Amino acid sequence: MPSQPSRAETGRPEYDLPVRTNKTTVEALEARNAELERERELLNAIANHAPSLLCLVGADGRVRAAAANIAFERRLGYAAGEPGGDFFWRKYVPPEDAERARETIERAIRGEPAEEQDGRWLTKDGEIVDVSWSCTELPMIESGPVYLICGTDITERKRHEEEVRTSRSRIVTAADDARRRLERNLHDGAQQRLVALLLSLRAAKVNAAGNPDQERLLDGLIEGLNAALQELRELARGIHPVALNKRGLAAALRLVTERAPIDVELDVPMQRFPEQVEATAYYVVAEALTNVAKYAQASSARVRIEAKDRRLEVEIRDDGVGGANAAEGSGLRGLADRLAAVDGSFDVESEPGAGTRVSACIPLG
Repeated sequence: MPSQPSRAETGRPEYDLPVRTNKTTVEALEARNAELERERELLNAIANHAPSLLCLVGADGRVRAAAANIAFERRLGYAAGEPGGDFFWRKYVPPEDAERARETIERAIRGEPAEEQDGRWLTKDGEIVDVSWSCTELPMIESGPVYLICGTDITERKRHEEEVRTSRSRIVTAADDARRRLERNLHDGAQQRLVALLLSLRAAKVNAAGNPDQERLLDGLIEGLNAALQELRELARGIHPVALNKRGLAAALRLVTERAPIDVELDVPMQRFPEQVEATAYYVVAEALTNVAKYAQASSARVRIEAKDRRLEVEIRDDGVGGANAAEGSGLRGLADRLAAVDGSFDVESEPGAGTRVSACIPLG
């Protein structure tokens, strides 16, 4: 193809045409950039002054460079801009918790919904920090996908919770100790004196043989004293059964089921457990069977206790009318409080017409 002649060759004059610039467009772009910079500074300020512990990780789970806020750096003992470049679960989590933390971050990377959980983080000096934290996917940026790890320091809350648990446990232990002392006092004091008096009356009856009036009087006194002694023994058993301390949970519960007005099947291990565990299990069963006798209109019940995975599982079922409500009875509410004091759990299932199931889980540690 022939080349086009130049302007000089054609005799046409050459002109330097000015490049036209849209001033309005440039100013708008500059204003937009300034606005974006202000928004970036605002977001940085919010992140850095937030009490939450924040950092960003990439799609490989590594903390991005200079992507942790001031609260994160200070609480975990790092200098400004120091965190970054390491897998989060290897550097900022105790080794025994690392696998769980890794799974949490990988779920976020797979796009699964974030779930807040209680966990433990590690400071630069090796101190454990209790946190409630989550990992959330953020919108894609130019350098790649990012995920926000957000934690709330709950160390102080955990400490208070532990103090409350310890305090409640001390209260329950003190109450059980008081029950044992009271039972011993009744057994070794009042009961022994009543037994001695009963023997004296029987001896007096022998001496009064042949005197009908005295015999009738002594018979009435002996009968009344026998009844009082039996009531005192029942009271002592209700306060704290002797068999529980001396022979263990299985023996104590056999006595409870023998006195029950309905048939009770008992499945309880013969081994001994810690004192507080045995006392808690005993009162759960005793209170549940008392409620069955009073309200359930049941013909039978079953008690099953099993030691499993460092806990004692207790279950009482009956074939009664159901409809029991743990919130309405002080006895069941008291059991729930007792279980909470030893970090246990308590549950009542009682559909109308389908019987009742009372269950408790007591830690053995």
